[in-house]
Amino acid sequence: MSKGNNTEPKGKAAKTSPGVRRLLKVMKWFAFPLLCLMALYAGLRIGYVRFGGGDPEDVLQLDTWKHMLDLVFQNT
Repeated sequence: MSKGNNTEPKGKAAKTSPGVRRLLKVMKWFAFPLLCLMALYAGLRIGYVRFGGGDPEDVLQLDTWKHMLDLVFQNT
């Protein structure tokens, strides 16, 4: 009697093709930075709109953040 319920013969494990492995590796390298950018955007939006009372469309405006930096560093 065999010890396992494995119906596949030994050495015949399902292998992924090199193209699929390469695609998964590329996706892994892009997933982390993409998730970081999404978290950054969510944090900016929550902080600026919810806590700051700003307009949601102004979150990604460069002038908004230049103005914020000018306010923070005006006495330096």
